[in-house]
Amino acid sequence: MSKLQEDNVWVGIGVSIFFSIFMFYVLVTLNQNLIGKPFNGREFGGIRERFIATLAVFFNIIPFIIYLRAKKDHSMRGVGIVTVLLALFVVVFYYL
Repeated sequence: MSKLQEDNVWVGIGVSIFFSIFMFYVLVTLNQNLIGKPFNGREFGGIRERFIATLAVFFNIIPFIIYLRAKKDHSMRGVGIVTVLLALFVVVFYYL
């Protein structure tokens, strides 16, 4: 059995951190590629980094739902812990 298939809090924490960083990178790259392109008849000016960071934290719902359906409660708890901590970090760093 693979380490990522174990029902372990540390697996959930690792998956959640990796997924958040990956989604942040994908959203930043997509934003940079779309800046200057026409969108609805106007030029796309991009979106703010704080909105991208908020979306990256929000997308942790995907591994959370996967672990929920697989009934891996400990891994789901790890994803929840990281999501709450990242949400607090985003609020403090970007909004306060």
